[in-house]
Amino acid sequence: MLSGHTNIGLKRMGELDENPFLNTCKQRFSLEEANIQAYTLVSLWQDNLKKPEWHPFKIVEVEGKTLEIINDADEKLQKLKQEWGDEIYAAVTTSLKEINEYNPSGRYTVFELWNYKEGRKATLKEVIQYILKSLKTLKRKR
Repeated sequence: MLSGHTNIGLKRMGELDENPFLNTCKQRFSLEEANIQAYTLVSLWQDNLKKPEWHPFKIVEVEGKTLEIINDADEKLQKLKQEWGDEIYAAVTTSLKEINEYNPSGRYTVFELWNYKEGRKATLKEVIQYILKSLKTLKRKR
């Protein structure tokens, strides 16, 4: 009932979005080679994200609050941005932020109820409304 083709669904927090990798590789390689390169890169970077010894964050203080933010000076991230561009860099840093927020100790992806239409965590009220609406639709079809 909850899938990526709806407004409300399950999102794996910390999982890389493959689209930026595919888009960039299609610009550099033939179509067949682009798919292979993209999935190889996704696999490599998903493995990098899971490594607890790689922690490209720095601690800063903003208005009296301590925050952990992406360290733009990290060698791996700089090399990634130089070699593959901003779109792939953004996908990797987004996943890093999600992993750090949702599961920093385990460094693996976790599921979250997600509002795809608004690009944010879904509220319990939205999920219940979605389920009730789906049930009404199913009853009408019978």
